[in-house]
Amino acid sequence: MSAAAAGRKKLLTLGEVAGRAGVSMATALRYKKLYQDRISSEGEGRRQRYRVAAVREFKAFKNERSTKRRGAGRKKTATQAAGTQARGAAGGPALLTLSSIGQQTGISYPTLQRYVRLFGDRIPHEGEGRKRRYHPNSVAVFRELRAESKPGRKPKAAPAAKSPARKKRKARAAAKPAAAAPKLLTLTAIGQQTGISGPTLQRYLKLFGDRIPHEGEGRKRRYHPEAVAVFRELRSQSRRGRKPKAKVAAAAKTPVRRKRKARAAKVRRQPAAAAAGSVEARLAALEAQVSLVLQKLDQPITVTLNR
Repeated sequence: MSAAAAGRKKLLTLGEVAGRAGVSMATALRYKKLYQDRISSEGEGRRQRYRVAAVREFKAFKNERSTKRRGAGRKKTATQAAGTQARGAAGGPALLTLSSIGQQTGISYPTLQRYVRLFGDRIPHEGEGRKRRYHPNSVAVFRELRAESKPGRKPKAAPAAKSPARKKRKARAAAKPAAAAPKLLTLTAIGQQTGISGPTLQRYLKLFGDRIPHEGEGRKRRYHPEAVAVFRELRSQSRRGRKPKAKVAAAAKTPVRRKRKARAAKVRRQPAAAAAGSVEARLAALEAQVSLVLQKLDQPITVTLNR
């Protein structure tokens, strides 16, 4: 079998062709779309396969594309150089970019752009946008604009003149010594100073809240330092501890309490008597039922058998 026949039998996928030709898959797809009639292949669509010769064809496409790009760049550069040479030969001034003007004048690029935006009619130039170029005499115009402008930031505006009454109030306030604001206390801090428990302090607040100087409400409530003396006064006025047992026993012996106690004992005895009567009645009923059963048992029993 010849080499040509072997090449026709061995078909490659597009990925294999791209790998052997040294191009990316995206580039291979682009070559397939552009040069479909120049590629050695069989089939169509997803079943399209490529002969070994297609590898050389893809490499040739790659070289053609790179040559076109290099040629276009060289052509553009040569055109620009020719235009510059023709301008120089004709004796015309060479146009400048904004960056070159910045290097000559020492003005920053943003400042040059601002001058172009504000005073574009005073600056001699050609073209628009990125292709805009400036005549050599525009350097003097830019320097003139820089000299006219005030460098640096604008000074802060002077404060408005204060009225005489305001000045007097300010001077009077400065003459008086600044009184330190009293430090407000929490309920915990008051408890530490007075030795009163937290629940007792809360009870005092509930009962005598109008007598205790404070600010705020709820969890944000704070108390003035003089509130400590108020809490201590309330503690001294209240009766501390529980009542002694002797007093409780003496109070229990009052005539009214004795009557209530006797009435309660009588009420307890009445259900007991009622319960005793009900038991006796039940026993009598049971005895009557038993006597009836015994009378029936004493009577003869007649039994009839059917044959």
